Amino acid sequence: MVSLRILVGVVCLSLVSVPVQAMTVQLSADRTRVGVGEVFSLTVAMSIEEVAVPTPDLTLPDAFDLIGSRSSTSTSISIVQGAVSQTKTVNVVNSVRAKEEGTFTIGPASVVSNGQTIRSQAIQVEVVKGAAAPRASSPLSGQDAVTADQLQEIEENLFIEVSADRESVYIGEQIVLTYDLYSRYRIQNPRFGVVPSYTGFWAEKIFDASRLEQRSEVVNGRSFNRSRLKQVALFPTVPGKQKIEQLEFVCDIPLRSRRRSLFDVDDFFSWDPFRSRQVTIRATDIELDIKPLPGNVAASFCGGVGRFDIEAVTSSEMATQGDPVTVTIIVKGRGNLHGVGEPRRPDTQSFKFYDPKSTVETRLNGTVLEGEKTFEYVVIPVESGTVELPPFELAYFDPDRKRYVTARSQPVLLSVAPGEQVEEVSMSAPSGRAVELMAQDIRHIKPDARSLEPQGAYLYQSSTIWGLNALPLLVLGVAIAWRQRQERLDVDVAYARKRRSRGEARKRLDQAREAKSGGSAEFHSEIRQAIAGFLSDRLNLESGELTEGDARRHLAERGAAAEMVDEVAAILQVCDFARFAPGENSQSDREALLVRAETAIEGLEGSL
Repeated sequence: MVSLRILVGVVCLSLVSVPVQAMTVQLSADRTRVGVGEVFSLTVAMSIEEVAVPTPDLTLPDAFDLIGSRSSTSTSISIVQGAVSQTKTVNVVNSVRAKEEGTFTIGPASVVSNGQTIRSQAIQVEVVKGAAAPRASSPLSGQDAVTADQLQEIEENLFIEVSADRESVYIGEQIVLTYDLYSRYRIQNPRFGVVPSYTGFWAEKIFDASRLEQRSEVVNGRSFNRSRLKQVALFPTVPGKQKIEQLEFVCDIPLRSRRRSLFDVDDFFSWDPFRSRQVTIRATDIELDIKPLPGNVAASFCGGVGRFDIEAVTSSEMATQGDPVTVTIIVKGRGNLHGVGEPRRPDTQSFKFYDPKSTVETRLNGTVLEGEKTFEYVVIPVESGTVELPPFELAYFDPDRKRYVTARSQPVLLSVAPGEQVEEVSMSAPSGRAVELMAQDIRHIKPDARSLEPQGAYLYQSSTIWGLNALPLLVLGVAIAWRQRQERLDVDVAYARKRRSRGEARKRLDQAREAKSGGSAEFHSEIRQAIAGFLSDRLNLESGELTEGDARRHLAERGAAAEMVDEVAAILQVCDFARFAPGENSQSDREALLVRAETAIEGLEGSL
């Protein structure tokens, strides 16, 4: 018993936190002079020995928009004279777009740690009209010096040209971007560097080069080898002037080198007139003009932009009153079907509708995205006889005709047989009656007993004594488990994200509940971030915008139930639809979506 007390004391002493070093917070920018509309990075770097990582607070001036953020963590362990110290470095990188000209002060960034607020230095960023002057950098990598003539030679003989099939479109209208590489060199080790994220667009890949297929082409009287690098279909989601981020391409080219000296004997025997050099090429800039949709929006507008048809199909032409029937609505056409919302249901009292499940299948017809979106309804006939299901309506915007168009499905006739009538059965409880004495050998309860006490119980049989003896072991087990959990949270990023996923999702849902009475975009954004953030933390995915297709793929790979996969995809789809076709929703609709999101997160927590 004495040794057990000593062991418990040792464990408790080991759990006492040693004093930590003071946290340091630094704020930096990848550049301090940017143009209006350009995106740059603000990094908050924190160095700390705490297990839990605090969240930095950085308030941006109104002249900037926060596009997104990502974080990375590194841990270093040092042992000095037997003392072990562990330092964690966390970098939070924020992508920011400048909106107005001027010189602005950003920061300081602040972090609350152990009840104290630590602040970084503030930085100044100058925003100028148009594109800022490019940073002085050579397209060549490595430490070898290059001449101005060599740089000019590369620019004239190796470049990427980006073109758009149209530069002025409506929101949701398709744009095809094409990236072509022009070269007069023998290229080796080709690969993509930085690929644009296409912020402000829904992007669908058309082509990505796995190897360079060259064809000869004459440009300004000079012969080049042209290779198609990438082709992507973009569907704008916000109006205004949108500048596409530059694509970077990396390759090795032979470049003429110079001898150090005519009299250098070693250089004479080892000199090679051409050396392979790594080069990074950036695509030319391109700006697109995105026009908002006209204001005379149709009542049944679904958010679709393109050209679509609608069709209604039933699982059977025969039905029974009160029994469910499956009605499938198929939307076919050309455009971004991910942005097409639910068609308008017919206004009828003859049927009861339940919310549909939707699936999307897309394909490329050349460079044009087309396909079909299916909405599967469960419908219950309320009346018997020959009952007509009126047409469904789908209003969309046709950019070719520059007006809203309404497509309608054909009406469907159902022969509904009368259902069975269920009779209500009333049950009456038996009347109470006095307890009868049935036999003399029954020992009845004695209501006059004042207290009940155990007879013949010994001290060692007392549960209190057993509990007190087991308490040290219980404390030891809890201490060991707590210490192991803290160590795992410190080194296992995936485990730490999974543990905090529920709490982060709950915060987002609480924010959505507060925004329920506000704007539709803000409310749906919070719902989407709650679902997408929960999946990213739960599955240890990179921070970023999680699409409906990504969610389906990751959940299917981890064996999630098909119903759960469809429900998560449907919620993301509703939120994305709010981005394509913002409008007002009723409070009941928002409350229903909030409940669906909470239920989905609870279901995912149990299955992932």
